[in-house]
Amino acid sequence: MQRRTLLRALAAGGGLPFAAWSSAAPEAASAGASTGAANRPTPWRDVLDTPAVPSPLAARSLLTGLARAGARVVAVGQRGHVLFSDDAGKSWNQADVPVSSDLVAVSFPNPDAGWIVGHDGVVLHSTDAGRSWTRQLDGRSVGELPPPARRREKIPCAA
Repeated sequence: MQRRTLLRALAAGGGLPFAAWSSAAPEAASAGASTGAANRPTPWRDVLDTPAVPSPLAARSLLTGLARAGARVVAVGQRGHVLFSDDAGKSWNQADVPVSSDLVAVSFPNPDAGWIVGHDGVVLHSTDAGRSWTRQLDGRSVGELPPPARRREKIPCAA
């Protein structure tokens, strides 16, 4: 829906014409639009099913975690962006990441193996010093895990 049409509807009746945005009335959604398909909203995609999009501006976006993988520096941030630099941050390359959830922390126990955690229960693992990542866990798969075994032991009471 065009902005002009929305403003006219608000001025005329004060209410928002939600019916024009529903999928039940596609002809109403494009009635005031001159381009038709350009004004349709993009379908929603789950960030757990959407790989991170390569972006030339990723190095300028918000980065929330940083770690060293040997001489390499690895940074994580919003929209699943993982960047790595082999020249102490002068230039950055974007890694292959299977999710576009916001990532918040990264750790490398040794120069090759690293772990990332992020929103939506995401846990990622790398075996190539941060160049590519694989999903180990996410919020959906946590629900499928069996419950932890509970120990039933008697605790002695002091009398």
